[in-house]
Amino acid sequence: MDSRDDEQTLGRKNKLKNPSSYCEPFAKDAEGVPIAPCGAVANSMFNDSFTLTYHPSRSRTIPVPLLRKGLTWYTDKNVKFRNPKMDNLTLAAAFEGTRQPLYWQKPVYDLDPHDPTNSGFINEDLIIWMREAAFPNFKKLYGILNRADASFTKGLPKGNYTIDISYNFPVQYFQGRKEVVLTTLTWFGGQNHFLPIAYLVTSSLILLMAVVLTLAWWKFGKDGKNMKE
Repeated sequence: MDSRDDEQTLGRKNKLKNPSSYCEPFAKDAEGVPIAPCGAVANSMFNDSFTLTYHPSRSRTIPVPLLRKGLTWYTDKNVKFRNPKMDNLTLAAAFEGTRQPLYWQKPVYDLDPHDPTNSGFINEDLIIWMREAAFPNFKKLYGILNRADASFTKGLPKGNYTIDISYNFPVQYFQGRKEVVLTTLTWFGGQNHFLPIAYLVTSSLILLMAVVLTLAWWKFGKDGKNMKE
C-alpha cells in the first residue's frame, strides 16, 4: 500500500522523472528510465474489460450501455490526481522521458485514446484502483448503467444476458479469484453486509454501555454521596 508516489500522481514534474524510493522496485525500468505512475499499486492495476449484452429475443441483441466516467470521488479526480502541466504540448509529450509500468499494455497517456480528459493520471480506472481496499476481498466500480437509453430507463430488464470478457489480468499465480457483480446502489450504499453489521453491533454495545453508566450515575449520585465504602 505504500508502494506509490502521491506527489507524482499529483502531476508534479520534478517527481515525474524522480519518483519516490517508496516505489522501488517499480520506480525505474531495467534501463533506468523512470516509470509513471510508479509503484506496486499502479503496476498491479486491473485491466480486464467487459461488454454486457441483453437478449430480449433469440434474434435480437442490445448492447448494455455503461457509463465509464463519473465513477470517482470529486476530490480524487480534481485534487489528488492531476496530469503534469502540458504548456500547449500533447499529453504524450508531457510524459516524455518516462515508461509505462512493467505489467501495463499501454502507457498512462493512452489509457483512454478516445477521451483526453480521461487519460493520464486522471483516468478514472486508475484513480479507482489507486484507492486501496481495506481487505483482501474487495469490489471496484467498473461502470454505471446509462439509463438515458430507452431500453434501460427502469434498470436492467428481466431476461437473458451475455458478458464478453477481455482477459488481461491473470490471477492464477497468486491463487486469486475474479467475479463480475451486478448490483443496485441505494442511498445506504451497496450490498456489502459486513460494514452495516459491524456498525450495528458496535452502536448497540455503545448504547448498552451508555445505559449501564447512566443507571450507575442515577443510583449512586453524581457527587458519589450514595456510594458505600
